[in-house]
Amino acid sequence: MKFLQALLLVLILGLVVGCAYFNTFYNARSYYRSALLLKDQGQSAQAKANFDKAIEKSALVISRWPRSRWVDDALFIIGKSYYEQGEYRRAIKSFEQLEVAFPGSSFVPEAQLYRGLALLRAGEPGAALVVLDGVRARYPRLRPIAEFNLAMHSIAIGEEDEGIDSLLSFIKRNPRSSYRREVTRELAEGYLRLKDYQSAEQWFRRYIEVEPKSRLRAEAEVKVAECLLKQERYNEVLGMARQVLGKYTELDENLRVIIGRAYLALEREDEALATLLQVRGNNFYGAAAAFLIGSFYEAQGDFSRARVYYDSARLRRSDSEEGVLALKRLALLAALADDTTDRRDVSEKKFLLAEVYNLNLEDYDNALKVYQEVADSFPRSGWAPKALFSQAWILLRRKADTLAAVAVLKKIIANYPDTEYARESRRILTQLGTER
Repeated sequence: MKFLQALLLVLILGLVVGCAYFNTFYNARSYYRSALLLKDQGQSAQAKANFDKAIEKSALVISRWPRSRWVDDALFIIGKSYYEQGEYRRAIKSFEQLEVAFPGSSFVPEAQLYRGLALLRAGEPGAALVVLDGVRARYPRLRPIAEFNLAMHSIAIGEEDEGIDSLLSFIKRNPRSSYRREVTRELAEGYLRLKDYQSAEQWFRRYIEVEPKSRLRAEAEVKVAECLLKQERYNEVLGMARQVLGKYTELDENLRVIIGRAYLALEREDEALATLLQVRGNNFYGAAAAFLIGSFYEAQGDFSRARVYYDSARLRRSDSEEGVLALKRLALLAALADDTTDRRDVSEKKFLLAEVYNLNLEDYDNALKVYQEVADSFPRSGWAPKALFSQAWILLRRKADTLAAVAVLKKIIANYPDTEYARESRRILTQLGTER
């Protein structure tokens, strides 16, 4: 009787202990799954808290019940939790422990895969390639994810062409892959970065067909409109942009800039101005719209209005491309305005205009032309040798036309032998002769 009681007690204790470690593991797995869901929803702080709980509970299983059937599961959860949080060194260590301690575990293939991916993200591409090549060879089921991540890594480190080629091969071999949507979008973005607008347009259209989320489809449609604009297919731009306009407020300013550009290219100025005037944000799109309006008025000779809109572009976003261009156009307009006063003689005004083209606008062709006008029209002024020297500098440093530059330098020496520009010209010619 006592023996049966003791046996029953042992069984009960075993059941309690078994339930305890299973519940601990169950909680670890629940925290891990919740963390993945929260991360996918963009709730990073809550996700981290759940990943940390998953690691804590999994570590408890390993330390208290090292011989239980859930230890390899717990090690994998720890490794994946670290991986998802970007703690790649810790993830690598956990995956290595799993592979060494449980070589027959069903988690070994995925542990090797994620160890390779962690090595890739930790900046060890050589070691990662060895591991991932092994995964591709041994585990056909995991081959697509290994290939996809290797291609994405090539793109991330700037090997754009190689990455795109890998993605094209991937989608050809795996047309029904679960990564099809990501690959299609990345191909579209990759071609856009390479300025292959026709290919980018085609892949964005394919992405639109497979993307289930309406917002992401709308963003891709905006990219299609941008690609069409670059291809000068302006009527198609208008059709695509109007189709998206109004769906999502945060996309509308970009769309109106795109539509405005298309209208301007089609010489539908009234519609262009009406559209661009609706863009009022203090952002890149606002700066672009103001700059385009300023350019329109400058082309019409209405410099007062042009200055107003260029100044608006500068104020809206001075660090944008259009904000910088607006500053340069304002400098040019100021020089043109100054040219109508009597404060300087005509040769100086001409020279300063050439300087604006050269230094502010980097419009070297116009700069060369105006410098030449200074030298031809005012050969006896002090600005003539300076203009010729500036011309030689552009030819040598910006146009890489050494022969033309040498001819101008020799002209300075012949016509203005006692000037500082002649001395500097001799020095440069000597240097060029030494280099040859």
